[in-house]
Amino acid sequence: MMSMTEHPANNTGSRGQLKLLAIVAVVVGPILIAWLMVKLQIGIPQSQTNHTSLVEPALTVQDWQLELEPVGYGAPWRLLVTAPGQCTDACLALVYEARQIHIATGREADRVEHVLAVGQPVSGELASRLQQEYPQLQQLPLEPGPYRHSLGAHPADWQQGPQLWVIDPLGRVVLHRDPDNPGKHLLDDLRHLLKLSKIG
Repeated sequence: MMSMTEHPANNTGSRGQLKLLAIVAVVVGPILIAWLMVKLQIGIPQSQTNHTSLVEPALTVQDWQLELEPVGYGAPWRLLVTAPGQCTDACLALVYEARQIHIATGREADRVEHVLAVGQPVSGELASRLQQEYPQLQQLPLEPGPYRHSLGAHPADWQQGPQLWVIDPLGRVVLHRDPDNPGKHLLDDLRHLLKLSKIG
């Protein structure tokens, strides 16, 4: 008689223990797996998310003595074309690309400007062409000396000829368009920055 009454009690106790273990596994299991993934570096993405070159060591437009205004919270992002000499055909090609990237940002376009900074004054003919083809293009003088000096720790080809950069609202030079990468890569990176940005 006693053994018959004890048997159901044992079954009930075993079921309760199994339920408790299942609850603990559901709660603790994912935490343990995540800890192991981080500790052993298993399943953690290693690749960079950006497609274009990050500008490191850091640079700012102040390093280039570029009078870019406004700078600070709420200022726009800039697609900046720099030409330490004259604005040649290669320079104009980058101005066109910057404008196309600007347009392609779509509904975020009002948060972006395209800017041209040149080391030598543009001719009257070129000034007229730029005004006609790029009426929203902001133009600034560029001091070639400080510009080239600031790029001394960066790839040598960044100092030569026209270049295309992304400038954040605080005046930091954050991305450089590589000749080997199409403008779409710079557009993708800019869209990503606009999505994450809380400063402009």
